[in-house]
Amino acid sequence: MRRRPLLASHGLRTACALVAAATVLVVGVVPASAGESAADSGAGGGRSLTVDAVDATGSSVQVQGVLHGASPSSVKVASGGKQLTPRSAEQLDPNGARTETVLVVDNSASLGNAVVQLAKNGMEPFLPGSGTTAKAAVVSTGGGATIGSGMTGSAAEVSAALEGVQPFGTSALWDSLVRSADLFSGAEATGLRQVVVFAAGADTASKATPSVAVSALRRAGAQVRIVALPGGVDLGSLQNVVSSLGGSLSVGQKGDQLLAGEKAVATAMQERFVLTLPATGAAGTIVPLDLQSGDAGTEVAYEPGKFTAGSEALAPAVRSAGLAGKLAAVPGIKLFVALLGAAAMALLVWAVLSVVVPDPDALGNRLGAYEQQTVEDDGDRDKSMTSTALLQRAVKMTGEVAERRGILESTELKLEHAGVPLRAAEALFLQAAVIFLAFMLVLVATKNVLFAFVAAAAAFMVPSAVVARKVRKRQKAFQAQLPDMLSLLSGTLRAGYSIAQGFEAVSREIDEPMGRELRRVVTESRLGRPLEDALDSVAERMDSKDFAWAVMAIRIQREVGGNLAELLMTVSETMTQRERLRRDVLSLTAEGRMSAMVLGFLPPALGMVMWVMNPDYIARLFTPGLGYALLGMSVVAMLIGFAWMKKIITVEV
Repeated sequence: MRRRPLLASHGLRTACALVAAATVLVVGVVPASAGESAADSGAGGGRSLTVDAVDATGSSVQVQGVLHGASPSSVKVASGGKQLTPRSAEQLDPNGARTETVLVVDNSASLGNAVVQLAKNGMEPFLPGSGTTAKAAVVSTGGGATIGSGMTGSAAEVSAALEGVQPFGTSALWDSLVRSADLFSGAEATGLRQVVVFAAGADTASKATPSVAVSALRRAGAQVRIVALPGGVDLGSLQNVVSSLGGSLSVGQKGDQLLAGEKAVATAMQERFVLTLPATGAAGTIVPLDLQSGDAGTEVAYEPGKFTAGSEALAPAVRSAGLAGKLAAVPGIKLFVALLGAAAMALLVWAVLSVVVPDPDALGNRLGAYEQQTVEDDGDRDKSMTSTALLQRAVKMTGEVAERRGILESTELKLEHAGVPLRAAEALFLQAAVIFLAFMLVLVATKNVLFAFVAAAAAFMVPSAVVARKVRKRQKAFQAQLPDMLSLLSGTLRAGYSIAQGFEAVSREIDEPMGRELRRVVTESRLGRPLEDALDSVAERMDSKDFAWAVMAIRIQREVGGNLAELLMTVSETMTQRERLRRDVLSLTAEGRMSAMVLGFLPPALGMVMWVMNPDYIARLFTPGLGYALLGMSVVAMLIGFAWMKKIITVEV
């Protein structure tokens, strides 16, 4: 079978230009965007403003937060575009503060005694009665989450608990954060809740995951303020915790910087302010607030009649900003826009090259439609996409490696069965190139090796899936044409044609893929191959038992004689009746198949809906222990149900 050239030399230049343009734009545009975002985030000078709690349970609304670099009287407040005048604006009185603090100390043995002692000394500003802390508790992470002291207003008890923390075991940070959330009282919060964390060692002992810890602290309405040393600690997960709950993350490079980091956290708590605003809005509504102090500002939202704390709870509702605003809020939209820009630039490069670079084969391509091409010569075979020496060598090396691995022949068979006009070596080379390009583009765009490997795996599996689908589609179309082909062949035999002439006549009348396969049979028989052998090859390529039976009937008739036209008509009618029965069975089992699809789709769909509506509720399934066991049991039960339903609705015809 003739293998068409995939790309001419001019087309190859155009494809290379497209790939180069896309790669350059993705490599250049995406990191540039990331750099701009980083630069913007660092702007803002020395003044900063954050809000961590809104108390709307009384006749007025008290907004509590941290203001650095200015006095509370400089804060201007607006709600829904209307300016509000604070009744009072002052620093939060430490003696009147209602802050509950859990002190989490990493005391894993790998840190050494000096670092652990420094961390403990840095916790002194958070003792009850010091600064803004009203009550405090102590949790250590070494050897598993250990509660040294429950929530208490006694500074002596907290100091004694800290004194008892010594280097021991390995860190269980996430378990310690879950235990910290449990230490807060079950009643609704009436003041700020915070967890002050010192973390330095790698968490190798926790059973809980970061998402479980975040869920527990979110339910408790607590913020986190983390002081960490790089090395073993997972800074990325800690940053995600701070982003989800609110607070701060301070990273020191040396052990002697611990005191400075913990002192900075305590200083930030000393810079807390409280604004008293007139109550606005009815119960059950969401009231937005826009606070500005110079070039620093923030937006929050609260519900009247409730105490709201934490960045998640205070996050303002998404404003409706038209279609552009909605699109800008879609995750990944910036990457999508960058890729669109890359495609546009690639098309521009292609257009310029098409105009500037002459195509030497243009005239030959126009005249090629009028040329008689019956037999493929060697010179024409070499004018494929491997027209350059470099690509020709690369494809040859790919073919040699594939042949040694034993996959060249199987790839050739798959392409032949699918009717794809490609050589096996060319297809494997293109697949390898696409895999490499997908890996590099995703790695540059996301800077995530895991995503890059996922993209490479998809680039590896998608071509195979496409070829397999084309094979199934082609075989199904061949099977549907078989009864009509046998009827036409029977008619030609009744008209006086020989069997070879009959196949030639039918091949010109019937559509693809049957027509193409029969034309190949005619060509092979003309070249000297026995007709029955050529027909057997068609049955093997198309995986058709019915066609193999028809070939067997033709073979027997040519050996013993008989009315072949009548025999082929009988075979055609039998196949038609059997296809009708098969479709009747499909109609009768449609309800069962639809039930299987609905029941199979329902559990994951319901799980996704619950994840969107109430992530904390379903997150318990993704915890080690009982959660994983229940998930495993559910998957096994679903597989058993699928197998059972498939057995019921499968009827062999």
